[in-house]
Amino acid sequence: MLLRRIAESLKKRDWGTVVLEVLIVIVGILIGLQVDNWNQSRKERATISVYLDRIGLDLDRDIKFFSFLSDEAKNKRLALAKLKQIITSEKPPKESSNAILALLSNSVSLGFEFPEVQTVTFFDLRSSGKLALIENASLRQGLSFYYQESLHRSDRVESRITGYAGAVYGLVDPQAGLVQQGTGMIKTIPRIKEKAFKTGGAVESFLMSARNENFLHLLTAEQNYTVFLISQLKMQMKETGALKQEVAAAIGEKGD
Repeated sequence: MLLRRIAESLKKRDWGTVVLEVLIVIVGILIGLQVDNWNQSRKERATISVYLDRIGLDLDRDIKFFSFLSDEAKNKRLALAKLKQIITSEKPPKESSNAILALLSNSVSLGFEFPEVQTVTFFDLRSSGKLALIENASLRQGLSFYYQESLHRSDRVESRITGYAGAVYGLVDPQAGLVQQGTGMIKTIPRIKEKAFKTGGAVESFLMSARNENFLHLLTAEQNYTVFLISQLKMQMKETGALKQEVAAAIGEKGD
């Protein structure tokens, strides 16, 4: 209809009407494009909001989890110190057999790997190409740095893991074989059968087996590893908390 009117106006050489109706067409097209852009932008903002909500939940879980691990690591440090004191003492231990076994259990915790942060949501965001849709450049860079640094931290911690836990299990399990320590293999100290821990002399046998240079060296190395682990957990919680605040602020801005 509009094109017909324009054609008729051209025949009549009614240039004013032609210009007006052409402008109407152009404005209509521009408005349509603007509406499409607005709808697309709204969908993108909604998508990013969902991702940020999920990342916020991931960070909440990370904070709680690493806080728990930090407490575990501190208990591990105390257990290692107490065990070393008991093993190196020439006097019979005052602690009960069950208490010493509990110390052993605490001393081998967190001795095999460093737990990683929740990465599924962020990797999904990045692989989908939607990370660039986050308008806040600081937040965008902060997310990338956080997850990259967390993975690097995990590698750094795991590179310092000693053979202590394996040696302890080697004392209990005669099938433990060799214990990996760094890049070399060392023989474990004399082992005690698992069932021996149920007897009255089990702890005494363990202490006698543990009083040798190899085991004490591993115990000291595990103490150093635990100190490093605690420092890394502290840094992890600090970085996670800071990013959580930044994500929460971004969610709040989108909700306004």
